[in-house]
Amino acid sequence: MRLLIGMAVCAACAAFSATGCAPGDDSGGSHDVSGERFDADGGADEPDLPPVDALDEDGGGEAVEETLPEAEDETTPPDVVDDDATAEGDAGDGDGDESDGELDDGDAEEIDVAACYLDVVFVLDVSTSMTPILDALHSGIADVWTYATSLTPYAQFGLVVFVDNVQVTNGGAAYADVASLQREFANWRSFCSTNSEPGGGGGFNDDCPENTIEALWDAVDGYAWRPDATRVIVFATDDTFAESPDTLGSYDEPVHHRYADLVTHLRDAEIRVATFAAHDSINCSIPPVHDAQPGFYTPWGGTDALPVATGARVFDIMGVRDGSIAMSEAINDVILEEYCTPYM
Repeated sequence: MRLLIGMAVCAACAAFSATGCAPGDDSGGSHDVSGERFDADGGADEPDLPPVDALDEDGGGEAVEETLPEAEDETTPPDVVDDDATAEGDAGDGDGDESDGELDDGDAEEIDVAACYLDVVFVLDVSTSMTPILDALHSGIADVWTYATSLTPYAQFGLVVFVDNVQVTNGGAAYADVASLQREFANWRSFCSTNSEPGGGGGFNDDCPENTIEALWDAVDGYAWRPDATRVIVFATDDTFAESPDTLGSYDEPVHHRYADLVTHLRDAEIRVATFAAHDSINCSIPPVHDAQPGFYTPWGGTDALPVATGARVFDIMGVRDGSIAMSEAINDVILEEYCTPYM
């Protein structure tokens, strides 16, 4: 019964959010928020969302209600204990035999609501060509924050920025409120025009590839991910990347890791990478135009693309630039699909 209650809680959460919590489109127009969805075997997969009538509103089915005790700390959800099961146990004769309704200590499990934590970390290229993407995020992050917290009050957000080197913002901690995250996006949107490196060092960005691998690696190691949380990275770049032993930028910033090792690192941490990426490097002012699909849309050196390898989705970042993809709606769609579901 404890398992049934836990499943009902998450199913109800997802069903409610799918029908009643999606933010509206401020523009009044229609937007394509479709992205390629991948499952563990690399095939495209459509999200399997609960039907609208998953909760019986006419009394034909049995409703399950849970009342959670007030948490002392809003970031630490309480445990939910099945009182009915406890009552059954009390009705027994105390000999621990299942036939008389007594539950042994080993049977008295608690449903851990922490399994439905939600951690979302933005990992963003802040090179000069990414200004429109930072604009879209700055204007849409309030919708994303509201939507995520409508699914669970235990949603948290972090930010990692990169060009040729990397900075994990806010010391790797979650942002306290949406206003703080909006200010951070505004700061990095202004930074885009400088052609500088976010990690300092005095260098500048004089090449097309950016340091995707180290940015994602540092996001895994540098952010304060919570145990058992649904972990989602929202990654955005409009260019290619390099792997070790290559270097990047005017100061020859090193790439310390290889792509295949990054994929393993992400999967070991059970992180899904929802990706906004370009098909080519047309936005880079340095010729020639490169194929930007490997690692995002197609395999890199025989290893699956990031969305395939982590069971997430990929969106064409040029659609965000031209307005055909509403970035905040696409992110909300990803959050709904991934929240409180088993990894891969």
